[in-house]
Amino acid sequence: MKSPLFKRVVLAGAAFATVAASFVASASAANAVVLTAGGSDTTLNVMDAMFSQANAPAGDTWVNLNPFATAPVTVAGDANCPTMDFQVAGTTPTLPNRLMPVGSGAGRNMLRDVIAGASTYKGCLDIARSSSFSSSSPAVGTGEYYAFALDAVSWATGSLSAPAAMSQADLIKVYNCTYTDWSQLPGGSAGPIQRYLPQTSSGTYGFFLSDLLGSGSFTFPTNASCPAVKYTNATGGALEENNASVISPADWQSAIFPYSAGQWVYQANNASNPTLDKRVLPSGGAPARLGGILTNVDASGLTTTKLMNANPAAYNITDRKWQLNDAGLSVVQPNASGGYPITEASSTKVNTVPAFIGVRFVYNVLDTRSPSYAQALLAVGFDNVASGTKSAICDGSRAAVIASYGFAPLPSTGVTGTVSASSNYNQAGATCRKIAI
Repeated sequence: MKSPLFKRVVLAGAAFATVAASFVASASAANAVVLTAGGSDTTLNVMDAMFSQANAPAGDTWVNLNPFATAPVTVAGDANCPTMDFQVAGTTPTLPNRLMPVGSGAGRNMLRDVIAGASTYKGCLDIARSSSFSSSSPAVGTGEYYAFALDAVSWATGSLSAPAAMSQADLIKVYNCTYTDWSQLPGGSAGPIQRYLPQTSSGTYGFFLSDLLGSGSFTFPTNASCPAVKYTNATGGALEENNASVISPADWQSAIFPYSAGQWVYQANNASNPTLDKRVLPSGGAPARLGGILTNVDASGLTTTKLMNANPAAYNITDRKWQLNDAGLSVVQPNASGGYPITEASSTKVNTVPAFIGVRFVYNVLDTRSPSYAQALLAVGFDNVASGTKSAICDGSRAAVIASYGFAPLPSTGVTGTVSASSNYNQAGATCRKIAI
């Protein structure tokens, strides 16, 4: 409520107040910050929810770029970047416009490049969404990875000939052309295999190679019965990760491709919405299923010994399929009603040889040289000291949102594993982990 003194202002004072208010508004606009995040497709939807404008400080603007936008996205300017367009693939932008960063690697590289470039553009990307980790990107000494959830990666297919699960060794044999037909796998039946991978700047691509195929430099041979890996969708564009709907219909019974368990769960939860459920071809039919990776696979393609699973996705060892880790699981799997939930101990960022393969952190990546670093840190990070300041993403208040998008929220207590640095990931009691490079 206004004070009596303020109410008794004279007309001359009112005129001055009008000028002052105009000055304050102009100053506020000049100091407003536009935070822009881009990169990974895997975390696009969950970050849409957490990075919504409703959560931004008054006067600031938060923008979360869709890597597969079909039209240019205009982002308003601030003191550190002019108004600009992020343009779609196939165009040749001129400054200040830039190509849309597509994938984790592209997002991290753009964050690096704008900071290293002209001062006019140093704030044109503030946060890189990333589903993979790099020890050199965006830059050693200034790059910071803020893990906010756990995910898992497996293989997926729509094929009726594919087994329900396979060992990691057999998955490697599929991708190195040792196996070219589903019938060569325990539990499979006759039918050719067509290998698919997302575009190479994808975090899921890098993680699939390093953690599931065993080498970040994995090579993909071809032969007469093993056609080349496809990196394109049905219309010839770059293959969007975690999107079975863009697989060529002619390859539906042969295709195998990486998939995020978190995305699979989110899409399964939205099966009634074809815009969100990308597990199904546009023509309809059964959705692509998420395959299991097991330690020892018997002749039926099944074993009760689990190697990889995800929470809230769980591999149902009775029905031999992935499903939501909910109350229904206890009906068919009474001895493991909670499924096999993942924990950060199964990330190779915590243990070099984890008990379960395919478990990963998902991150928001910052660079301390960014002119809006302080604002970005308050949006997606935390101060990694005892009782340090935490963003809403890192203080536990967004845990339900994270889970609703299929990812596993992190607890406030970290885990120390064989990776010695893991003991320093969380000094603040945050629900995020900070990994500096």
